Amino acid sequence: MVYGAKAYSNKSSEMSTYSNEAVLEALRRVQYRQVPWARRPVVFEYLRGLGLMDTVRQRTVAPAPGFHAPVDIAVLTDRGRAEFARLARDERSLQWSSDRVAVYAAPLVAQPGVGAPQ
Repeated sequence: MVYGAKAYSNKSSEMSTYSNEAVLEALRRVQYRQVPWARRPVVFEYLRGLGLMDTVRQRTVAPAPGFHAPVDIAVLTDRGRAEFARLARDERSLQWSSDRVAVYAAPLVAQPGVGAPQ
């Protein structure tokens, strides 16, 4: 599986980069499955840092009596859903065979108030 497949790892700065394919598969996994944050692949931390993913608290429902601790589940943010759609669209393109192994570069998003005319 490519969920945590690293395209490049720079140990000196503790910064990891991932391939487009690894990012797409991680986003796809969160989009279609409930992934407990405690069992997340390493790529999830990277995507959370980019604002593509977050967590929500989910109560567990179990048939046995007693206390059942809530579980934090990974979810896509609005930006994460848009990025998933973009990468899924790119996956269907003719260039995907070369783009999939390229280092993922998150699109720049304009932040409110930054660079705005005064």
